[in-house]
Amino acid sequence: MRDKCIIVMVGPSGSGKTTIGEALTRKKGIPKLVTTTTRAPRSGEQDGVDYHFRTIEELNPEDFIEQTLYNHKVYGLTKSVVSDALREHDVVHVSLDRNGAEAMKKFFPDETVVVYIHISTETMIERMRNRGDSEEKISERIRHSKEQDELVPPAGTDLIIENVNIEETVNRILAYLNFTA
Repeated sequence: MRDKCIIVMVGPSGSGKTTIGEALTRKKGIPKLVTTTTRAPRSGEQDGVDYHFRTIEELNPEDFIEQTLYNHKVYGLTKSVVSDALREHDVVHVSLDRNGAEAMKKFFPDETVVVYIHISTETMIERMRNRGDSEEKISERIRHSKEQDELVPPAGTDLIIENVNIEETVNRILAYLNFTA
């Protein structure tokens, strides 16, 4: 295993990135890198836990490894969040889009492991329906996934996994990293 490792999970909506991340934290104590967004917190979300909630005026683009615009809101990961986390932990994880994954590989080439979570469009739709997404939101996310090439692994992907079972997926990621804890 590397001295320091950033597990970057990439995949379309409904692929299970968030659930896999939660399992990595809950089962193995691997902390999540908290990204920043300009969207308002949803019910139950906490600043500094789910996201760093900021206004557009509070953002300095030079502070970010990457930023993306989705639904007229900015999302991104700051250099300081990653550096601070790597000072405290050997392994961390984050879910990013393909541009974010590619940017992480540029900024942290030795530490970054990109894991692409593959999912079929049919399974995406089924999972989004099961979690209660509206048909309008599902159509929007499918369109977004196709436009952003989320159905194809980004350049520099280290591991491709079809997420059928969360526990198996987590174990495959950890085995790939030779992680023991």
